Parts: sequence; C-alpha cells; structure tokens
Amino acid sequence: MVQMAILRGKTALNRAKVQALTAVLRPTKPSLIVLPELFSTGFLDESVLDQSDLKERSRNAFATVAQDDQFFLSDLAKTLDAWVMGSTVEMRPRGSDGNGGFQNLSLLFAPDGSEKARYQKIHPFSYGGEDRIFSRGNELVTVGLGNPEPWIIQPSICYDLRFPEMFRVGSQHGAHLIVVQANWPHARQHHWETLLRARAIENQAFVVGVNCTGTQAPLKFIGGSYIFSPQGDIVAKGGEEETVIRGHIELSDCLQWRKQFPALRDRMPWNFFRP
Repeated sequence: MVQMAILRGKTALNRAKVQALTAVLRPTKPSLIVLPELFSTGFLDESVLDQSDLKERSRNAFATVAQDDQFFLSDLAKTLDAWVMGSTVEMRPRGSDGNGGFQNLSLLFAPDGSEKARYQKIHPFSYGGEDRIFSRGNELVTVGLGNPEPWIIQPSICYDLRFPEMFRVGSQHGAHLIVVQANWPHARQHHWETLLRARAIENQAFVVGVNCTGTQAPLKFIGGSYIFSPQGDIVAKGGEEETVIRGHIELSDCLQWRKQFPALRDRMPWNFFRP
C-alpha cells in the first residue's frame, strides 16, 4: 500500500514520488501494489475544474493524464515484476450537447505490463461536487489474479465504500479481496476504519484500503491505510506518515474461514429485497 502525500495537480512530481517510494521494494511473487485514488492529480473539485461548462482549458489540462498514467503504471508493474493498481482521471468523449465529463478509473496492470482490469467509480462523491465532474460508472468489476487457484479481486474507489450493496454483489461474484483506493479526509477518518472492517466481516473477504496523507487544501488527510482479514482483524495498518505499508495475506485463510463459518450460504437472492 503506497500511502503518499499527493501534490494536487502536480502529475509529474506525484509519479516521481511513487517511483521513489517503491524503488526499494523487492516484492515476493505474487505481489499487489496499490496506490491511492487519483494518485497523480489529487482530489478534483470545482476549484480545479470549472464544471459550470467544462471549459476547454480545464479539459485540455487533464486530457492526457490517463494516457500518461497508464504508461507509468505499466512500466512500474514491469519494473517491480508485480501487479499494480492505480486510479486515474480520464476524459470521456464529448456528448452531442457539447458537454462531456471525466471518468475516475481504477486500473490493474499485470507484471508483464498489460492492463488486466478497468473499473469506473460507480458513486461520485456528490457532497464534494464530484457528480458535476465525473460520470457515473455502471459496471461492477471482479478479476482473477494468480495461478492456478486465483484470487478474485473487486476494485472500488473511495465513496463506493459507503454502499455495501455493490460489495455484496461482488461477493456473489466470488470476491476474496476488496480493494478501496481513496482520498478519505481526516474529518471522517473513523468512518473509514469502521466501514473497511464492516466490508471485510460481512463479505468474509480481505479488504485493502489505501488512503493518502498530507494536505490538499482545504482538506487534510491522515493516511490510516489498512488491510483487514475476513474476520475483521487488522493485518497491516499505516500511520499518518508517507510510506509503503506491507502486509501478507493467504487465500487459504479466506477459504478456510468461509468453510468454518459459512454465513455467505445464507444470503437471500438479491431481488428478494426489491420493493
């Protein structure tokens, strides 16, 4: 978990910071390296983008971020010979009305540098104005990692964490590991820890929550990245400092707990709860 202080809007400097933080890593195989939400740009709101009409200057400033980030993440995966998951902003095609928007994406790259999964944030943070910047994703993603018995991973982004139904569906798709990439502010830090632990317990899955630290004015972030076990125990935890947090998890622990305490078999069909 790369817990970093993101320099808002300084994409080249943020990529260089990721390189510096991960340069000393010698990952065992297989390893997954996760960066916080929008690691190269930081949190985007109307102070960064004029969303009243998405002016050309705002569009052009971020038009190449996703492409540059994808090259960077692919190279990082190859250099470290590890799986790498990063979140980036991508400009979507302009609509027929002349307006467009952006996508907040989580991308997963394999050790050979190939892209293996792409998830678009389903829940833009409307309280912070994200719904006026980002289009809403409409597809839940799970992906297999490893061989011969793969982990099934469900990527998610920040505000998604507050909506347990999407993780319940991910559980029905077999997810063993939920990954949450975030810019989660200090003001609601206790929600962060509580919700991460809850998602782990209720889905009997490992949960990795990677947060940023530092200040993106006016917001303060204090890290607190976590790995929780399927029973809700802390496997690894970060403090407030900028650092890389390591944790070791075993798929067999997830499968054994589900066998020992088979709560998931008692789930009702999803449509049972429809009004």
